[in-house]
Amino acid sequence: MAVGVILFTGLKANHDTDHFHPKLNQIVRILTHEIKEGEQTKWATAPLTLAPQIESISFVEKTVKVRLAGKHNLQTDGGDVPIDIKFSEPSFFDVFGFKLLSGNAQSLTDNPTSLFLTEKTAEKIFGNANALGKTIQFEKLGAYTVGGIIQDPPLETHLPIEAMLSISAAEMLENKGALHTSSQNWGDFKNTAIYARLKSEDNLTQLNTMLQNYNQKLDKSNLQFLAQPIEAITPRNNDIQNDRDAGTDWTGIKIQLFLILALTLLSAFNYISLTLARAFSRAREVGIRKTLGATRKQIIGQFLLESTLVSLFALLFTMPCVEILTHYIPEMDTAFSYDTTLILGLLTYAVITGLVAGALPSWLLSAFQPVQVLRKLKNIKLFQSIAIYKALIVVQFAMTIMLMILVVIVADYDRKNNAIINSTVSPHVLTLDLKGEDYKNLQTEISQLSQVETTLATNWFYEPLKLGKSSVTLKDKTLEMYHVSIDPKTIETEGISLKSGQNFPKDIPQSTEQYVLVNEAAVKLIGSESEILLGQTLLLDSAYVQVIGIMPNEIIGGQRPLIYRYLPNEIATLTIKIKPNTELAATEAIQSLWKTHFPEKTANLHNLKKYRYPEKISGEMEIFGGLALMVMIIAGLGILGIASYSVETRVKELGIRKVLGASNKELVWIVTKNFGILILIAGLIGVPAGLFGGDLIRQDIGSSLVDLSFINVSIGFGLVAIVGLLTVLSQTIRASQVEPVKILKAE
Repeated sequence: MAVGVILFTGLKANHDTDHFHPKLNQIVRILTHEIKEGEQTKWATAPLTLAPQIESISFVEKTVKVRLAGKHNLQTDGGDVPIDIKFSEPSFFDVFGFKLLSGNAQSLTDNPTSLFLTEKTAEKIFGNANALGKTIQFEKLGAYTVGGIIQDPPLETHLPIEAMLSISAAEMLENKGALHTSSQNWGDFKNTAIYARLKSEDNLTQLNTMLQNYNQKLDKSNLQFLAQPIEAITPRNNDIQNDRDAGTDWTGIKIQLFLILALTLLSAFNYISLTLARAFSRAREVGIRKTLGATRKQIIGQFLLESTLVSLFALLFTMPCVEILTHYIPEMDTAFSYDTTLILGLLTYAVITGLVAGALPSWLLSAFQPVQVLRKLKNIKLFQSIAIYKALIVVQFAMTIMLMILVVIVADYDRKNNAIINSTVSPHVLTLDLKGEDYKNLQTEISQLSQVETTLATNWFYEPLKLGKSSVTLKDKTLEMYHVSIDPKTIETEGISLKSGQNFPKDIPQSTEQYVLVNEAAVKLIGSESEILLGQTLLLDSAYVQVIGIMPNEIIGGQRPLIYRYLPNEIATLTIKIKPNTELAATEAIQSLWKTHFPEKTANLHNLKKYRYPEKISGEMEIFGGLALMVMIIAGLGILGIASYSVETRVKELGIRKVLGASNKELVWIVTKNFGILILIAGLIGVPAGLFGGDLIRQDIGSSLVDLSFINVSIGFGLVAIVGLLTVLSQTIRASQVEPVKILKAE
């Protein structure tokens, strides 16, 4: 029920997108239809030069220009904070439903240094302090003063905001060269948008007709324009490019609806299993009610009402749980409204779930005859075969076994990888992002600090810190391969032993590239042997270089084919090894040196181990663990009901066996063994599926640490089997408590 509610609220949030804007039916977005070399592409953006023409149309009330600047680094004492910036104008707050909690929208025209922040962004930057009037610095964009706070929108929007500057500020930044010129350029339209509010929604057709007059013919393409109602943006249309915040498309919606249906059927199956297990305790009640004159319809109605009430109570319990989950898990935090539509939808979902779950039990129980249930209750069988239920149990447990094997494999990989990281990467290493600056003088000064042992100008430190891509040609065979620029001292300083060959020479020229190293995975990809490749000349992009050494594969992360190059101009990171217990002093000293050399930029300085390898559960572990837990609960409830039903239907047989001398252990085994066989059958399906999934994970990660061994597979299968058998034993243990005298007295 909880997963179903989460999916429902997600669908509702998607449906509600942008529904907080006033006069929603009158707002349109201008799309650009680009025809280039015979190919047609529809874009969710439009050139700003089109805005004056649209504004001059008589039935257009207002237009809004928006420039999408993307992420820019906000400079803080703790390092850079990426903030998404949009440039707009005062009409933005008139046309759209965004509200200003403080500040004046007109300042977007009057003051180009004024900045508006949303509530969440202001809290992220300033905490609980008042943000108004504070000055903040953006890398490359300059300093701005917070002039207003935008209320977080009550619903999802295709136009999410973190920070807003004025269009005039964008034009000033264009003149300084900080932004590329879009204001007066018809061809530069992929980061600018135009919106318009019409006098009436009936003007849409007329607007599209008039937009045909503004078609533009550029050097290599033709541009046509059309208006899209803002309400039609969601669900997302995959034919429209540059519209990443438009919500879920119809395919995603269908998938979510399918998941809701599947969960409803699964929960109904489990409810049916548990209800049938209790059927015999309710059978006498049915017999007495029928004797007193109750009709079959009345009994069916009673059981359907009960199952529906159970489902409604489950919904009532689920709602606060979902609220708590969405509050503490940021990925689930979606904005939606608890309006009549959502409430009726959830109630309908709960009622349908209850009716589906209660249909079969109510039909079977209402068919009991009073003479049967009041005399020989134990001779009654609800149906001849429960094969379909056994099949569902096998499928559920097969899925659980598969997921549990994946959980064990990923957990084992995480454990081994963390052990390697802890033994390899020193906690006394700092990394400094060079941000494209000339680092040589800075590196020299950092090396002279008393807290520093060594500095390396390298994009590789046991694994790539920054990757490049190269074209490699050897004997008419051309491949695309990743490369890293490495400081030759890295190999010597870290004591890395080459598989064969030698390190870069100490007097290697900086202006001309002559030598490269490759790792074992690259040798394999090229299709050669280490001994053969060593000394060979490769055509690397447009230059010929000699392979002088073979590096071992990386021991951290994936084992991708790599070429190690010495390209000083590509270096993006300084790796600084410091003395123990000097991190605070070293950090302050390095930041001070950085500020001296590059005062306009913030020093992004981090502890390598804490920053790149935080001690937390991996994303794969969270996904597979969550799915395995959910499926195991479903499978456990299903087998619980069938096990209980099996004991009830075989109680006469068990009584006879006990009279004939069967022990309690034998009675329990007789009932339990069939379920053990079902779990084994599930294993025959789930184990190969788990191995297949594990192999896909190994290929994706590219590491030999992903272990598909018998031990990991056995642990995964064993955990599921133990939980399943314990669940079964919780019911079949009652077989040992059978009292033949009571059971057989009516025979």
